[in-house]
Amino acid sequence: MSNSMLILIMFAIMLIMIFIGVPVAFSVGISAVVGLIASGIPLAQLITKMFGGVDSFTVLAIPFYILVGSVMNHGSLTEKLVKFADSLVGHVKGGLAHVNVLASMFFAGISGSSTADSASIGSMLVPAMVKEGYDVKFSAAITAASSSIGPIIPPSIMLVLYGSLTGVSVGKLFLGGVGPGVLLGVMQMAWTMVVINKVYHPKDGIIKKKFSIRNVGKSFGYSFPVLIIPLIICASIIGGVCTATEAGVLAAAYAIVISLFFYKTITIRQLPAILLDAAKSTGIVLFLMSTAAVFGNVLTFLHFPKMCVSFLQGITTNPTLMLLIVIAFLFMLGFFIDGTAIMIMFVPVLLEIANAMGYDPVFFGVIVTVSILIGGITPPVGVLLFVNAKIARISMDDMISGIWPFVVVMLLMVLICAFCPAIITFVPNLLMG
Repeated sequence: MSNSMLILIMFAIMLIMIFIGVPVAFSVGISAVVGLIASGIPLAQLITKMFGGVDSFTVLAIPFYILVGSVMNHGSLTEKLVKFADSLVGHVKGGLAHVNVLASMFFAGISGSSTADSASIGSMLVPAMVKEGYDVKFSAAITAASSSIGPIIPPSIMLVLYGSLTGVSVGKLFLGGVGPGVLLGVMQMAWTMVVINKVYHPKDGIIKKKFSIRNVGKSFGYSFPVLIIPLIICASIIGGVCTATEAGVLAAAYAIVISLFFYKTITIRQLPAILLDAAKSTGIVLFLMSTAAVFGNVLTFLHFPKMCVSFLQGITTNPTLMLLIVIAFLFMLGFFIDGTAIMIMFVPVLLEIANAMGYDPVFFGVIVTVSILIGGITPPVGVLLFVNAKIARISMDDMISGIWPFVVVMLLMVLICAFCPAIITFVPNLLMG
């Protein structure tokens, strides 16, 4: 059997299993086992490659950023961010929609997990938005879309993963995500202003809230201990005090301390449950990473990266056009495969393309990561769609019909960054050289 035929069979098995409801990690793992057997590779390599896929000091950062998100959810720290965002933009028409986006941007600077963001903020704001007069489909859709900012603004679990796979500085990747993350938030707010009259119909037709500097100052002071978590992470990495992993440990410890002793929203007795919740989430992510690593290793053994580079270079050698092809390729993959699996299976392929085209490694890493993240809000496997459909108690059909404008907004943001690299590279070049 030729390498090309075996690769097609592996992808076919994986996609069929995903479509019939088999969990992504098992779909990827079983496809990888088929590849191992057909390639004549000893099955003992399965365990070796699975372990190798997560045996990295950089990957060790992931459990700690997940723990930060778990502490925020259990310790009600998200409420502080929502109140501060509300004091800033809650007074304008459609204020809750803007609060949703702004709170997600704040949350993104702490957890780096879109799922944690969506579950935490969505459970508070979606019911509140519907009660105030927002269309339920719009409420669920903007929550899902704003949650996608989570893995862009630092810290980012996906950028940690990209850095571990490529050796690119995680600190520079974090800083590279600042511009696109802020741009996406602004664009989502702008779209909200365009459609607000169609999706928001308050019963009394007037805005009751008034902007107050005093209220902003008060809510800022109360939420300040939470808001400085991103500063702790970024400053410690930029200053060379900590690695990304050590910064994750520091952030997790700090979040626990302020929840226990400053806000007093959790107790010592609750810590085991919080740690268990974080451990479960970590286990899911790491198991998917390990099976995807085996799949990626088999593809490398079958020379799939070289096939892709040769094929794409046969289409064009123009760096800009090649980048657009990569974005389109990742966007299409997002319809069928989980983002973490895409990252692990295809980054080795994409890295060869990046080297051949001479892209800036930070710029290319952020573009790839953001392009992959669009899959979180596209059917049929977009996890954020399922989370918010459940929160809003609407069907997946309604959820999907409401999300498409935000998919377009996110694609437009990626294209703007692709044609204006300085949006990504300016901050890391300024602060880390």
